[in-house]
Amino acid sequence: MSGGKYANLFLAALTPKDLELIQPHLKPVELRQGVVLADPGARVEDILFVESGMISITTTMEDGAAIELASLGREAVVGSLAGLGVHRANARAVVQIAGQGQRIAASDYRMAMAKSPVFLKIVLLSSELSMAQMQQTAACNALHSAERRMCRWIIQVRDRVGDDVLRLTHDFVAQMLAVRRPTVTLIAQELQNAGLIRYRRGEITILDHAGLERAACECVEALRTKTRRVIADF
Repeated sequence: MSGGKYANLFLAALTPKDLELIQPHLKPVELRQGVVLADPGARVEDILFVESGMISITTTMEDGAAIELASLGREAVVGSLAGLGVHRANARAVVQIAGQGQRIAASDYRMAMAKSPVFLKIVLLSSELSMAQMQQTAACNALHSAERRMCRWIIQVRDRVGDDVLRLTHDFVAQMLAVRRPTVTLIAQELQNAGLIRYRRGEITILDHAGLERAACECVEALRTKTRRVIADF
């Protein structure tokens, strides 16, 4: 067997010898939309290798307003820092688009890490990717227009789920981009008029990939490049 049987980029890159150390402890898990994987301050007991779908890392203010810090797909290892010891989540991790994953108890992961340094490398590189996402998203939210950010976000979601039909409500998109719902409605209408997307209640369909990429900000390619580099280093 080889890591190639898994969709998660880190699992897929493992050698058969390293995979043998954790495979008996991996448990497939269905990631249902809306399920909260971690809340701030909660102790992280499991490590999740995402294989499909999308996980949003969000932060919430005292008034209930929330914003997305990072959107994670099959390049993600959620809760990987628990491999280093006791760890508590710093933000909320919630399943925004349903998918699949492989879960392993943090204690089992630490046992594998004691036998092979590659598992420490996974912790470090997956954390680096998450941090890069958060940094780029923070810069994007501060410097780029709502229209370019929305195009960037739609493309990121598409990259993660591999489908041109995205089941996303205006309310959800508005929350993730920290803009008002009417702003999302206006931008969606403009993108539809330009022939880039088709919007129906709770559903966005990408019609023109190249056009949407041109309308998005530089952050799309910056994050893709960072992901490729990190996985190549692994």
